[in-house]
Order: sequence, then C-alpha cells, then structure tokens
Amino acid sequence: MRIKLLFILAGLLFGQSNFATLTIYKDGTGLVKQPVIWNVTKGNDYLIYDDLPKAIQAETPFLDIHGVQVLSQQYFNKVFSGNDYFDSLIGETISVKPKDERSVDGILLEYTSRDITLKHKNSIYIYNRNEVEYIEGTQRLRNPILKPYLSWDVNASQSGDVEGKVLYKTSNMNWTTLYRFLLLDQEHGELIADAVISNNTNLDYEDAQLQVVEGKLNISKAKGGGSVFRGNRMIQVEAYTQAATENKLGDYHMYSLNGTYDLQSKEKLSVRLYGPLKVQFHKTYIFENMERRQKEEPLAVELSLENTDEYGLNIPLPEGKVEMYLNTNSHSMEYIGSDDMSQTPKGQSIQLSSGRAFDVIGKRKVINYDRQRKSEEAVIEIQVMNGRTDSVTVKLIEHINGDWIVKQESHNYTKEDASTIQFPLTLGPGETKIVSYTYRKEWQ
Repeated sequence: MRIKLLFILAGLLFGQSNFATLTIYKDGTGLVKQPVIWNVTKGNDYLIYDDLPKAIQAETPFLDIHGVQVLSQQYFNKVFSGNDYFDSLIGETISVKPKDERSVDGILLEYTSRDITLKHKNSIYIYNRNEVEYIEGTQRLRNPILKPYLSWDVNASQSGDVEGKVLYKTSNMNWTTLYRFLLLDQEHGELIADAVISNNTNLDYEDAQLQVVEGKLNISKAKGGGSVFRGNRMIQVEAYTQAATENKLGDYHMYSLNGTYDLQSKEKLSVRLYGPLKVQFHKTYIFENMERRQKEEPLAVELSLENTDEYGLNIPLPEGKVEMYLNTNSHSMEYIGSDDMSQTPKGQSIQLSSGRAFDVIGKRKVINYDRQRKSEEAVIEIQVMNGRTDSVTVKLIEHINGDWIVKQESHNYTKEDASTIQFPLTLGPGETKIVSYTYRKEWQ
C-alpha cells in the first residue's frame, strides 16, 4: 500500500497551515477547518496529514471529504522524546561524557530529570545531568515520529484529485473585545470595537479566514478546557468602518472578519469589528449608600448609552473591556478610565463607570436614629456640592432593606425595586443641594 502525503493546495508545508477557516471562541478554543487536496488511487489508499498544533484536542479531528469513503481514522501523538528514549534503555549499555572528562561506557541503571546512574565494571557512578556534555545510546532508533499526525484508511471509487477539509478543535486560541470610547463633548462620542485574537499554538496560520463567536457555550468538564494566552507580539490591522459581518449562530453571535489574515504562532492580532461609530451618551454622577452609612466622597461618573438607532448603535455588542478617552481643548486624546461591558443585545442599556469626579462631592449623615423593639426610624441628610463650571446631573441611590416606608422627603424620589429608591437632581455651576428624608421600618 502506498502512503499519500498531503499537499495543502499550494504544496507540502512544515509547521504552517494555509487557507484555513478559524472559528475562535472566548473559552480558549479554536475550531480549524483546513482545506485539503489529495491525489488518490482507486481502491484502498492511506492518507496522512501532519500540520497539527500541539494543543489539538485529540478526540475532535475528523475528515470531511468528497469522492472517497473513510474506513478508519488514527491520531498518532507518540512524538519522539529524549527522556522517553533513554528511559527505555535502562538495563542497556550507553555512553556518558562528563564535562572535562573522558566518556564512560556502562549499563544504565536509572535516568531521571536530575541524575544518570551508570554501572561501570564493578562500580556505580551517579552523574548530575547539568554536568554531562552528552549521552549516547547505541541502539538504533527506527522511524521516530517528530510531530503528531492524522491518518485515514480510505476507499476511492476512482483515481484522481479529491477535495475535502480536516476539522479539529485546538486549545490555546482565544479572543476578546476591546472598545475605545472617545468623549468628544458632554453628550457625543465615537465608539470603536476591535477583536483581539490570540494564537498561542505552535502553528502559523497563513491566509486564514477568521470568525469569532460571542456567547457562553456549555463546555464538557470531562477534559480540561483551553487556556488564555498573554502573547508576546501584537499586530494591529487597519480596517474600514466595519471589517466584520455579524450573523446568528444558533443562540450565539458570530462575527466573520472580512478578508484573510496571517495569524502567526505566539501572536495577537487586532481586527476591527465596528467603528468609528458616532454615538450619544448621558453623563450622570452617582452617590450610592445604604441605611445608616455615613461618608463623604467624590461621586462616581457613569456614562450611559442605549443600544438603539437613536444613540447611533442598534447592533449586537460582545462582552469586552472599554477604554475611555477624552477629547481635550487642544484636540488630543487623554485616557480617563476603563470598565468592563457585558454582552449587550439590541435595545438594551449600557452603563460605564470612568472613575470618580474631582469636583462633585457627596456627604451623607444620619441625623437621627431611633430603634424600638418592633420598629426602626432614621433621618438621613445628603449634601451634594458641584464645584464644576457647568451643570451636572446627579443620581442619589439609597438602599433600604426590609419592610419600609419613606416620609418627610425634601425632594421627589422614584422607587426602583423593593430595596432601592433614587433621587434625581440637577445642579448648576457651583451649586450645592441638600436632600433629606426619613425611613421607617416595622416588624412583628
């Protein structure tokens, strides 16, 4: 039986995959669909493919091929290892060459990561491996496997070229979403979304079509999952307003990146998903507290957007990190904070926190507290000071647990849920406002 070595479209390659389609997930897994062409002989034949990453998930490969019947598939992963080779020679004669000494022939008694134990004549020698120049085994090694490979027994109805795909899953691939949000003024901004793809396999993928999937897939816990890679090389791909086509993938979303890319081993590749998109946002200063808590602190700065046409979005936004920048008076971009954004379907809200304001300060005091055997009552006073030269929108969030009522409130409030009320405020430049209310709880 003849052995057919695989030619990947353009020719036989080593350590490189050409023209594959890579679907990459956020759990550290990649699905590789590698196009292949073989020239087969009518009847039974034997096919081999060996451009595989070390992180391949061994139970996942299969061959999708037309014109032949696949009879069986094998995955060979017993790659040559020097440690395994010499470990198999225990009881055999080998040569050891210590540094600055002559080589010694003897019977190998023990071989560990640290020591080599040798019987020479009637003596026992133990050599530290760090002090050994080389070890030599005299036994002949036949057909060592230098890298993993797949093989198939097939039956072809006729001789000639057949096309197909080798499909497999690999660990050590991952992707994340990185957003850049530039605040042009107090209401308008630009949003850019990039897919940052990591290849921590030992294989280069040339001219690959890339797809990234957003969604939380269930992963079997029978075997270990993939790992997240912090790569040593970052490539930024300049792109048009949108370099990705978004499609539904069952219950998930898949973004197909337009064009083809070279995704090298140990590399991060950044490709545009969306943007720059002209968006609108609301800025609100948040002061959040609970019952008898007293404090004074700068207010949190919240930027909120709606994922709608009105706000310049209405697109499925994947989970990711949002880096925020401010367009200054000198028209330079300055970093003002970052936040994490969860998956945001169309029509949903986005809240981002950029940090705490220097000039907007909140001070909360418990003016009076009275606790009886079956009741509790507290008088709360909240002072907000706006030291800015423009007006600000403030939201006071108060959490009260249990069965409660609010009375004697100085400002209107809204009840958000069973344990939350909110006071919306607008403060002019340099203005200070004081909000007070009393909450009362009763129980049996």
